[in-house]
Amino acid sequence: MAIQAVLDKLERAERAFLGTEFLAPIVGEGRVQVRIAGVVCQLRVVSQAERKREAVQPKLVNNTWAILRPIAIGEAVVVREATLQEVARYLALFPQVRLVLVQKRGQLWLALPAQRGDARFRLEGPIELWLAAEEVERFDGVEAAFDGRSFWYVQRDRRSDPAVSAYLRERFAQSPIGDLPPDVATLHKRGLSREQREAYAWLCEQLKLAQRDRVEVRLAEALGHAEARLHSYLERGEVYVVKYEVDGRERISTIRRADLSVMTAGICLAGQDQRFDLTSLVGVLREGERDQQLVWVGDEGMDEDLYWQIHPPEEL
Repeated sequence: MAIQAVLDKLERAERAFLGTEFLAPIVGEGRVQVRIAGVVCQLRVVSQAERKREAVQPKLVNNTWAILRPIAIGEAVVVREATLQEVARYLALFPQVRLVLVQKRGQLWLALPAQRGDARFRLEGPIELWLAAEEVERFDGVEAAFDGRSFWYVQRDRRSDPAVSAYLRERFAQSPIGDLPPDVATLHKRGLSREQREAYAWLCEQLKLAQRDRVEVRLAEALGHAEARLHSYLERGEVYVVKYEVDGRERISTIRRADLSVMTAGICLAGQDQRFDLTSLVGVLREGERDQQLVWVGDEGMDEDLYWQIHPPEEL
């Protein structure tokens, strides 16, 4: 087909579109997408008041399904909110998928598949689910429709047992060790599926990563105040084994989680290690280097057990 014929076809389709009303979700920045003669077009949603250039303009309806009318190629106005029946009929046109909700993020939910055997979808990691009902909660099972680009909430999954979802929420809210929920291996509930276990495990891992990020920031800031640099750390019960750099030389110290006070400095402080925190310890290291009076404890020097026998921890 010649390019002019294609353009003529698109122009006719655009003129026909301007005389219609259509259903669409309004999310984000108040824009909707439509397909005209096979071409995806984006329209900005404007209010009737804005169209008439009125001084006082009502806030646009957002995060909802609406019936809209195009007023130009690139702009549309809201005629009214769509009814539940209209939305249901529209979503029924698309493939349906079962999901488990895991985390709310702004205006959407992150969700994981509730049925791994569904060959129609290849979902790697969480997907974004839009316009979920306000009353849904984490670990609830829901049904969604996929329009080829986005997933839209349809309804709660009638095949999902709400008692299992409530159990997972209750367990996830418990933090007996290290401020993290119980491990997925401890979950025991009749009807708990493999996919629900995977959703719980994924969320625990995200919490663990977020917690580790917070710890890294905390340690890096404490060292940064003394112009030292964090390399890495290991978490062992109530302490951190911190590897860091002071003036180009790597150091290792054991620090209490609660207040970053020193448990084992890595140098001989005659049992007075706990008088220092991570920041002030860096100054002690620099001073000792300058005076050449450092006695190393640990891998680079005196055995740690021997050190504490010679210098029992000082009582504060």
